[in-house]
Amino acid sequence: MKFAQMNRRALLSGVAGFAMAGSAHAEDDASPIAHGVLANNPLAKAFKPTPAKLPDVLVISPSGSRQVTQLLGRTLLMPLWAEWCTPCLSELQDFATLQKNYGNDKFAIVPILSGTQKRMTPDTIAKLFSYLHADVFEPLAEAHFGEVLLSVMARGEGHEITVPCNVLIAPDGRVIAREIGMKQADDNDAHSRHQMLAEAENGKVLSEWGKPAGAEFAAAMANGFLG
Repeated sequence: MKFAQMNRRALLSGVAGFAMAGSAHAEDDASPIAHGVLANNPLAKAFKPTPAKLPDVLVISPSGSRQVTQLLGRTLLMPLWAEWCTPCLSELQDFATLQKNYGNDKFAIVPILSGTQKRMTPDTIAKLFSYLHADVFEPLAEAHFGEVLLSVMARGEGHEITVPCNVLIAPDGRVIAREIGMKQADDNDAHSRHQMLAEAENGKVLSEWGKPAGAEFAAAMANGFLG
């Protein structure tokens, strides 16, 4: 095996040391976005209202730092991910495909690392994004290895942090809804985790976001679903 491949395997295996994703508790509130062209979209139906407002934390990238509110101004799908969440990693490359196909002046997908347990830097995130075919994204992380975004936005009914957590934000900065805890099959099984990493390296579709429902969802947002 070549040295570069060994480094790649080491990074991917190292960041996904374990998964803590849980199943989201059922919520009674109907999805605020499962209507119109998204009325029957299973991903849209998975989004539920959240009483939380987006915390205005500092985020860092290889080019510097800024407040998270400086990212606003168009519809954002903001995956809050952590390197220990295998399902989060499986969604990243599918989100990258959607960003490449549907990102425009009305819509963007902006992943932010929050709650890191390996103290990952933007440069490390950039390498990970490259290996996961997700280098369309700017490597953004909550500053000071913080976990405020994850702690506030990903709290389930039992007040536990439930991931993956994908936050939908309108152009005016209002948090419209969130989708948390979409369960991937066997996401806590070590063998499945390593299989996922191998498939991710080969660019295979790994999550619901890589399927037609994901494309329909992104296309609606890119066409001004939220304004």
